[in-house]
Amino acid sequence: MSRLVYCLPLLLAACAVGPDYRRPELALPARVTASDAAAPAAVPADLERDWWRRFGSEKLNRLVDEALRASPTVEAGQANLRAAQEAVAAQEGVALPQVSLGLNSNRQKTASVYASPLANNAYIYTVHTAQLSVGFSPDVFGLTRRNVEALTAQRDVAAENLSATRLTVAANVVLAAINSAGLSEQARLVRGQIETQRRALEITQRLRRLGAASEADESAQQLQLASLEANLPTLERQLAQQGHLLRALLGRYPADPLDASFSLAELRLPAELPTAVPARLVETRPDVRAAEASLRSANALVGVARANRLPTFSITASGVGQASSTLSQLFQSSNRFWSLTGGLTQPLFDGGTLAARERAAWAQRDAAAALYRQTVLQAIQSVADSLAAADGDRRLVARQGEVLRAAERAARIARDQVRLGDLSPLAALAAEQSQWQAGLALAQARTAELSDAVALCQAISGTWVQEAP
Repeated sequence: MSRLVYCLPLLLAACAVGPDYRRPELALPARVTASDAAAPAAVPADLERDWWRRFGSEKLNRLVDEALRASPTVEAGQANLRAAQEAVAAQEGVALPQVSLGLNSNRQKTASVYASPLANNAYIYTVHTAQLSVGFSPDVFGLTRRNVEALTAQRDVAAENLSATRLTVAANVVLAAINSAGLSEQARLVRGQIETQRRALEITQRLRRLGAASEADESAQQLQLASLEANLPTLERQLAQQGHLLRALLGRYPADPLDASFSLAELRLPAELPTAVPARLVETRPDVRAAEASLRSANALVGVARANRLPTFSITASGVGQASSTLSQLFQSSNRFWSLTGGLTQPLFDGGTLAARERAAWAQRDAAAALYRQTVLQAIQSVADSLAAADGDRRLVARQGEVLRAAERAARIARDQVRLGDLSPLAALAAEQSQWQAGLALAQARTAELSDAVALCQAISGTWVQEAP
């Protein structure tokens, strides 16, 4: 019987109160949307991770790599991960015996009305003490283990947040490059429109001097020119802002040099961009994995709250040491002292505080479970939106390409007719303006297609393998 009593703490140490974590069952569909024309396909591994390399620009790849190295937000995420890792290590250390060593020298005088505490009856003396203290609290009900479990989950949250941050930084760099390329192309096309409109105005002014055009005709041409010229400053401002954004993402200031001009022609749409993906793909997203890690932490904290209501045990060897009035005799065996203490503490009355904290922990766990489900829903919606946008962009770019080819053909025919004398130069310039406008619409559609491809890659990207921070 006595052996059972001695072994009881060891037997209890194998259990931990509170619920063990079980991943919530999600009734995910086979595909993201019911209207997917294609069967869900696996996503290429490089599209899940270094997807920006599939846009075909080494210059862009170098910028993303630089941003991931220099971004202050990535640096902050790495520091947060290190802090979370050390918090786990610190909590794990609580489960081990705590050992401390003390060395003290105390000079004092005892009043003559008291007996001297020393064997030699000296009233003025120095006491030298060397003391080793060892404390250990058996984790009988799993309080420490549940705390470690909660902090480990928080470490995983920090790791997934770092993944999401790196993914966002990469996406923002690629989007800034795409927007810069699109705005540059649009500015070039608007300048072409402006030049064509100036020629149309000059022709109208000559015709008016010859009496073949009215003042209203000239005013109409001037209005069109002013309208086109008003578009250019907006494009130039947006282009400058994209340059500032790109520099900030690289950890640079707006005035710093940056040799990173892009054109739509050098950026290609990633090959094998999926048109349908399995819904379970969202489980690899950093935001979903972070939400699940938060749920694991909340689940472990229920066990912490429950364990705080149960007895705690402690074993302390608080006075294993040597004491002497002279240093030369400090370590003699006759000067040794020690004390050993065992303790048990059981809360009896706390006004319901601990019970309320446990109920609050359960409520927070339920909230974390609901947020996890909401994060999954939002992730699937994000993927569905990106798939729909990519599909619409493909069709729009194809149609705008047809419009541009038709406009180019019409402008070419108009120029031929002008040479043959069958068409006025103003009519040919109008056809040329239609060509510029069709090119502008295609550039805008192409920019949107590339940007939405970035959004799709970001939506289906899984957790990055973390580098040592």
